[in-house]
Amino acid sequence: MRAALLVSVAAAVVAACGTSVPGPVDPLPGGRYVLLANAQTSDVRVLDASTWAGQGEPIEVGPIPSDVVVSPTGDRAYVVSPTASVITVVDIATRRTVGDPIRVGTYPAGVVVSPDGGRLYVAGGETDDVRAYDTTTHRMVGKPMKIGDAPGGLAISADGRWIFATSQYQNDVRVIDTEALAVVGNPIVVGKAPARAVVSPDGRRVYIANANSDDVSVVDTDTRRVVGEPIPVGSYPTGIVTSADGKRVFVASQNSNDVRVIDTTTLRVIGEPIKTGAAPAQMTASPDGRLLYVANVYSDDVTVIDTRTLRATGSGPVGRTPRGIAVVAI
Repeated sequence: MRAALLVSVAAAVVAACGTSVPGPVDPLPGGRYVLLANAQTSDVRVLDASTWAGQGEPIEVGPIPSDVVVSPTGDRAYVVSPTASVITVVDIATRRTVGDPIRVGTYPAGVVVSPDGGRLYVAGGETDDVRAYDTTTHRMVGKPMKIGDAPGGLAISADGRWIFATSQYQNDVRVIDTEALAVVGNPIVVGKAPARAVVSPDGRRVYIANANSDDVSVVDTDTRRVVGEPIPVGSYPTGIVTSADGKRVFVASQNSNDVRVIDTTTLRVIGEPIKTGAAPAQMTASPDGRLLYVANVYSDDVTVIDTRTLRATGSGPVGRTPRGIAVVAI
């Protein structure tokens, strides 16, 4: 499915890399906003999270964007364009790009920002490494850190000390010490094609969505060993988020068009699958953790899930092949 998606998007996209929004732009008023990275139109749209109204014109970024993450302070967004090997920096309040795109490793995949906002970590899918960048100078810090084969998902601990990087072709997870900027310990074997990962709020576990084995692996961060058996979920899981209290893990599966909920005490799926739009690729939680926002690649919309009631609502069409999604409160 992934290959077909990239081919269909590439055939339709014509994009300019790092182009700023023309003309004056009024700063965003206070509120909650969804940032949607649209692969087909190579832009990021800023949408009111309540009304779904667009806030100004779409922001042109690099071609076929796949991910968007927001700084801890909510003032910057970092948008990944794998085919151009760049990350576009966006000032969220003004909806303008900032400086030139950051040149990163070949075919970048996962990206995370440190809790203090000072560093950006990027997984280079074809350079088989993770690189750190200073978010002020946009320059690389230290040397590339080699990570297995085709690193994809990155998850960072709440204190910023550890990063867990998935190696998609070697079916394992590597641990990075961010103080030493070095890979430490042995690879942790998980399921097939680990795509995304997330650290629990207390930092004691890492949950990994394994795209090709349709399950979730759980890793103890102290022992760095897998806990229990893989947890079966939907087909081709790529989105994974924990609840704010750490009691649940939400997993979006592209080929099942749903989100499954895992109880972190029993390590079992609970309740019925929550239906989404077509091909839910990625999802993110609101800053207060009460809502999940799921980007549906093929139905061009967003599913919103209440994390308490587990009920879902739809946004209606809001993008063109949305792949990356982030939420910010201003």
